[in-house]
Parts: sequence; C-alpha cells; structure tokens
Amino acid sequence: MTDENVETDPLIVDARKKPRRLEALVREVAAREGWQKAAAVIEKNWDQFASIAPEQLLTAIKRLPGEAFVENPGLLVAANYLQNVSIGGDPRRFFYEGRLIPSVEREDDPDLATLILLTGQAAGARTNGRLDEAREAAEAAQAKLRSLSDAARSPMTHSLPHLRFQWGRSLDAADAPGALSEYEEAYDLALFTKQSVITRRAAGHIAWHHAEKGRLQLAELWLARAHAEPSTDGRYEVIVFLASALLRHDRADPAAGNDLARALALPLGEQWAAALWVSAILARTAAAAAAVGARLENEVHRHPEIADRRGANGRYLLAAQNRLARVRPGLRIERTLPSSPTGLDLVLAASDAYGKGEYAAALDLTHRATAHSSAPRVEASTQLITAAAHLAVGHPTAAAEAFRHANAIIERERMFSAYSFLRPADATKLARISGEPILDPRHPTHDDPALPKLSKGEQDVLHLLEAGHTMGQIAAELYVSPNTLKGTVRNLYRKLGVNSRDAAVATARNARGPHAS
Repeated sequence: MTDENVETDPLIVDARKKPRRLEALVREVAAREGWQKAAAVIEKNWDQFASIAPEQLLTAIKRLPGEAFVENPGLLVAANYLQNVSIGGDPRRFFYEGRLIPSVEREDDPDLATLILLTGQAAGARTNGRLDEAREAAEAAQAKLRSLSDAARSPMTHSLPHLRFQWGRSLDAADAPGALSEYEEAYDLALFTKQSVITRRAAGHIAWHHAEKGRLQLAELWLARAHAEPSTDGRYEVIVFLASALLRHDRADPAAGNDLARALALPLGEQWAAALWVSAILARTAAAAAAVGARLENEVHRHPEIADRRGANGRYLLAAQNRLARVRPGLRIERTLPSSPTGLDLVLAASDAYGKGEYAAALDLTHRATAHSSAPRVEASTQLITAAAHLAVGHPTAAAEAFRHANAIIERERMFSAYSFLRPADATKLARISGEPILDPRHPTHDDPALPKLSKGEQDVLHLLEAGHTMGQIAAELYVSPNTLKGTVRNLYRKLGVNSRDAAVATARNARGPHAS
C-alpha cells in the first residue's frame, strides 16, 4: 500500500496517520450505500490495517450491520481472527466453530463464500493443532477452486491471494504436499493485483521453505523478492527474519543472530516452533542453550496440541531438542522416531546413532533419509554422517565417496553449517582421504558452479533480474549509480554470452536445471 494509493483513493485510509478514520468511513458508506459497499471498503484496507492497526480494523468490522454477518459468514471468520490478534496474538484463540459450514448461499458470489468458509475452517483447525482437518479443508478449497470456470474465478481475483496463502499455510503446517505451489500462486496473484503485504508474506514463506530444505540459492532469491516489497512493520515480518537468520547461519555469517533477535522482538504467532529451532541452532554456549531450553519447555506447556510431535511444528520442536542436546549433553530429549518420519527426523536419528558409536544403525538411517528426501540439507547431512560411519567401520573408499558427494552440495549452496554433524577429528580424516578440503566460509564462492565465474556484484544483479526488478530498483537495492549498474550488467551479459535481460534469466535457470525452481 503506497502513499500515492492513500492520497488518490478516497476509500483507502492511511493506517499510520489516521487509523480511527476507517471506522467512521465504514459507518458512512454502510449508511449511504449499504453493507456490501462498506465490506468492500474493509477489503480495500485489509492489508495495511491487519498488519499495522488490527484493533481499528476489528472495530470497523463491528460497525457493519448484523445482516452483513448473516449474508457473509466469512466476516465472522475475519472478526474472529482480528479478535485473536487484538488480545495478544496467540493463534490458538483463532478458532472455527462447526456451525459455520460451507453451505452458504449468497446472491452475489456463493462460490467465494464457500472458499472463505473452507479457508476459515482450515485456519482454525490448523491453529488448534487439528492438522488432518486443516489439510482436508485446504484440499477441499483447492478442489472447489479447480471446479470453477475462468468466468466464475474472475470476480475473486482480489481475494484469491489471501485465500491461497492460507491454504499454503495449512498444507505447510500439516507437512502435506502442495504448500509451496500455493505460496507461489499467492505471490503471483498478489503481485498482479498489487497487494504488497501478501506479496511480501508469500515471498517470505517461500524463502523459509527453501532455507529449511537447504536450497539456499533459492532462499536468497526469494528473500530478495520479499525485500522488494514494503516492510509490513509487524508480526508478518517474523518469517522473513527467520529465513534470513537460517540462511546466514548456514553461510557462517555472524549477522544471523541479529536477524533472529529481530524475529524474537515480534509476536511469533504460528512461527513459535520455527523460532525455537533457529534459536537452538544459534545457541553456542551451555548458558544460551539453557535459556532456549527454558523457552522450549514453556512453549510445550502453552501448546498442548503439539504433544504427538506431528506436523511441521512437531518437527521443528524435535530438531530444537536434538540441537540443544549437542550443547547440553545432560538434556533429556525425545529419541523415538515419529510413525511417519520426515527426512530431517531420520537425519537427527542418524546423527544421534553416530554420536553414540552405533555406526550400523547410522548407515541404515542415512540410507532411509536419502531415499525419503533429496533436499540439500538432508542430503548433505546424510552423506557426511554416512562418510563418518563408513570411516569408523573401515570402509575408506565408501567414506571418501560420500564426503565428496557432501562437499559438492555444500559448495553449491554454500551451506557450511552441514559440517557441524561431524566430529572435528572425523572431518579432518575425511578431508585427507578424499582429497577434498573442508570448505572455508571465510572465502565463499559467490558464483553458481553451474554458471560462468561471476563476481559478487554480478551474482547479486542476476538474482534481482530473476526476481523481476527494474534497473532503477536494482540500483536502489544495491546502492549503486545507474552508470555503475550498466557496467555490471554489460559484464554479466558478456560472461553469460547473452544480450538481453530475458536471455540472462533463461540462461541462469537452464544452467541450474529443472530442480532449481
């Protein structure tokens, strides 16, 4: 939401300068033109007010006449959510009542009403830990949208970015497939409809998704896309800071702690478990680990729905406990694998077996992890543990091969944190027998191995070109003059053997292969 929009559209209120004006405007429009037009005013102002002034937005919704809530039960979902935010941001307080079933008939758009109700059901179930119900509601909403014609979808264009983002959140929380594609759809639609808040939120969640998996080049690209949108100055920034903190940690950047601190200064909402995991990763001393451990115990008490350790939050919680156990050996952790373990679950179990000297078990678990997931974080870690286990049982050739495999991934993504899975003495031996160095984060290779040798500036420009930035935006982002940027672009094009922006982007993506997007 730009200042220009606020100044030129009389139905858009500046949430920073005149937050109380929205309530009066909604009341005026409802009296003059009816509740439907007043609800449209709320929709226009939702992005900026939900982030900056949720209490005033809730007050404005309450000024709608009762018939609005009868005709559009989705407004109940919105008010319920804002009520939760206003009382402190605990997402578990945002619930979905079973009486709001998706069988609403509205003269203007019954299909949109159904999608809104299914989305509310998914969000409510998700924040209460009912992950199967959240997944089923999100999948029902997806199926409903697929059943609609293009003509039926057209009036929903402005609402779909918000809805699809929420479907992605519910699938993500349940560790169900399809979350990433929903985030990407939400991003594209929000970009098209110029809804900057949801554009930034979707890009931040995509960045986190890639960072968590260890696809650091893509995480970096999506963080750049998130930062291309105006900051929301609120809880929506948590995922952006966490993604940046994890990326910086993997790249051995000491500024990771700064990003984590910025995230922890905000209401964490549904990101509480992810924040615990990143906090545990960055806990370098026993005292720091003890502090994170105390937070972890408190959060477990606050979130009884996590008792079965299911879903993404359960996975983050288990990963945080395992990480803390490395710094605080006396810490009691849950060592039982979930009934449906993820790749990261298997990596943690393999690391535990390696640490206890159970090398046959470690090899079995790494084999299962590799078969389960090809994500760089999982693959690099399993190959390092495999290498160390083979070394311990007297298989130097297999150990060297696994170490070389791991090193190739670490170099490609610059994911130096993976070495932490090895004992330092084992890392030294593996480097010697494989002829591969332990990569030094103080001398990172900024170029993509699949591309020609690029300078750091050229690599940054290429990422921003891929993100769709204009030349003016790139110059501002990199703090360089237009002439300096022109020279960098000329050198970039020369090295890639192209003469246009589109060709440069296509060359970069083709070089990285089909798994880079």
